[in-house]
Amino acid sequence: MGKFIIYALVIIIAALILEFFQIVDIPFLEIPDYLSGKTEMLQKTNDMMEQTK
Repeated sequence: MGKFIIYALVIIIAALILEFFQIVDIPFLEIPDYLSGKTEMLQKTNDMMEQTK
């Protein structure tokens, strides 16, 4: 029983690593890109601040 849990953990970790390095694309393991969303939000905020001046 313990072997199966270890095998499952190894497979999940390997899938996450492959997804992180974009070697394979696993749709249900999408790792969100937080930095691009923040820069887009900051750009919109800056644009609105410039319009109010």
